[in-house]
Amino acid sequence: MLFALLLTASLTSAATTTGPVVDLGAAGKYLGVVQNNGTVHSWKAIPYAAPPVGDLRFKAPRPLPAQNSTLKDVSQDFPGQQTACVQFGTTDFVGVNAGPGLEDCLKLWIWAPAGAKEGDNLAVQVYTHGGGYQNSQSPNNDFSDWVRQDKNFIAVNANYRLGLLGFWNSVGSPDEGEDGNAGLLDGRFAVEWVVKHISKFGGDPKNIAVSGQSGGGGAIMNQLVLYDGTGYSFQKAIPRSIQRSGAVKIADLTARNDAFAKFVNCTDSAATKTGAAKQLQCMRAVSAEAIRLAALDFAATATEMGWLPSVDGRSLTDQPVRLFRNGKIAKVPVLTGHVTNELARLAAPQSNFTQLVDSAVGTLITPALRAQFEQIYPAAIPGNIFPMIQTPRKAHFLHRQWSFSDYNQMKCSSSMIVHAYSEANLVNFQFMFDAPQPGFPVYEAATHSSDNYFLQNATATMNATEVLVAHEWRAYVSSFIRHNDPNVEKLSTAPLWRQSSNDYRYEPQLVIAERIGASANLSAPTNSGMQLKDIAEWDRCVFHLSEDVIQHTLQ
Repeated sequence: MLFALLLTASLTSAATTTGPVVDLGAAGKYLGVVQNNGTVHSWKAIPYAAPPVGDLRFKAPRPLPAQNSTLKDVSQDFPGQQTACVQFGTTDFVGVNAGPGLEDCLKLWIWAPAGAKEGDNLAVQVYTHGGGYQNSQSPNNDFSDWVRQDKNFIAVNANYRLGLLGFWNSVGSPDEGEDGNAGLLDGRFAVEWVVKHISKFGGDPKNIAVSGQSGGGGAIMNQLVLYDGTGYSFQKAIPRSIQRSGAVKIADLTARNDAFAKFVNCTDSAATKTGAAKQLQCMRAVSAEAIRLAALDFAATATEMGWLPSVDGRSLTDQPVRLFRNGKIAKVPVLTGHVTNELARLAAPQSNFTQLVDSAVGTLITPALRAQFEQIYPAAIPGNIFPMIQTPRKAHFLHRQWSFSDYNQMKCSSSMIVHAYSEANLVNFQFMFDAPQPGFPVYEAATHSSDNYFLQNATATMNATEVLVAHEWRAYVSSFIRHNDPNVEKLSTAPLWRQSSNDYRYEPQLVIAERIGASANLSAPTNSGMQLKDIAEWDRCVFHLSEDVIQHTLQ
C-alpha cells in the first residue's frame, strides 16, 4: 500500500514538472510525457524483452535482464533516431524517421488517460501493427486521441521481429529446443509483459484485448491458434483486415533457406542436423544490416516463399484454416471484419488473366479447381466499370480486387473466424467498414486501413460527418475492449450489433458507413446498419476455405 501511495505521488508530481514516472522495479523506471492537452500520459519504446541479438537471434524472446534504478527517458517516439525492427522491404512503410531498423527493437508504447493510477483497473488493448510481417513499427499507430476521447482504457503497441529475423524458421531450431515463428512469439511475450506490469499504469491485467490490422490482423489470427489455442494471457481478440498467407511446413523451407544462406556466405546445408546447426551458427554471426540487404536482393533474384509464419509442428501445428476448422482456437470473444474495398489502391490492375489466377490461388491447383475459380471470378469485365470515376479502370480490376480481398486477406479470413467461433458457441461479432478514409472519394468506399484511420487519427483533422463515424466506431470497439460486447457502451444513436450464429448462411455483419446525401435515413448521424453477408461473397469464401483449395495452395 505504501509503495502504491508513493507511486501515485510520483506520477502526480512528475507529471506537473518533467512528465509522468512509472517505477516497474526490476523491469526499469521510466519517464514519459504528457500530451493531448494534458489528457494523456504516454511512454515510448519501453523494452519488454532481452535484445534478440547474437545467440538469441531466431530464438523465442527472453525476459529482460534486471534494470538498474536509473530513470530512463522514454518521452520521445524515436529515442536514438530509430525504434523500428529491421525492415524487410521498402522503408516507406516505417513512416516518420524511416530507416532500415534495428535488431534490438523489442519495445512497446503505452498511452494511458492522464491521472490513471494503480488500482483503477482500466481495460487494455495490446495492438500489433501491420506491414505484411515485413515492415512498419508501433509508433505509426498512435491511439492517443482515442484514449483521450474514451478515458476508460489503456492502449499498448508492441514491436515484433519482422521478415527473415522474425520468420527464418529453420529445421534446426527444434534441435535447439526452440519453436519457430519468433515474430509471433514476440507478440505473445509482449502480452505477458503487460500482464505483469500494466497495473502500474492503471490497467487491468485480467482484461486485455489483443488487436491488429492487415499483417497485424494476421498476427492476431495466428495468436488465436498458436499452440492449438492454448497458453494465451489475453481475454479477447480484435483481428481486422486479416492477412492470411500460406503457412509452409518448415521442412519445405530448407531449400529456400539454404539458397539464402549462401547469399551471406553460410555454406552449410540444413538438410542434415549437423548442417542445420552450423547454418544457424553462421547466420547468427552475420550483421543484421547484411541480412536485410541480402534479403532484398534475394527476393528480387530468386523464387522464394516469403518470410512468413510457418507450420513448425510446435507453435503452429497445421494451416491456421484447418486449426480454426478443428476448433483448436483460443476460447475468447472475438470482433473481426474487413473494409469494403480492401486492395483497390494497393493492387495495380492486372490484364494477364493467367498471371492473375496463378498469383491468386497458385500454380498447383487442379484443372477442375482452376475452372471453378475462373467461374467465380469471370475475366471479362468492361474497361471502365465505374464511369463516374475520371481515371479509367482496366479490365480485370474487380477480378483482382475480389480474388485478393477474398483469398489472401480480409473477407474470407473474417468468415473463417466467425464460422469457427459460432460453431463453438463463442462470442463473435463481424463488421464491414464502408466509410472512406478522409481525402478519398466517397464513391470509392473504404480502402485498406480506412478503419484504422478512424481509430488512430485525431478527430480534429476530420470533417463533421467523418467525426460522427469516428465516435461511433470508437465507441463500439472500446465497448468490446471493456465488456466483450460492442453494444454495452455504444452510442445511443448507433444500431444494435448482432452476433453471428452457427448457421453459416446466416452471417450478419455490422456495416459502418458515413452519412451522405443519398443516405436512407438522413435523421441518423451515420448510415450504419446490420446486413447479412452477400451470398455471392459467402459462396466465394466457401471455395477459398475448402480443403481442396487448401491442399493445393497452402502446402
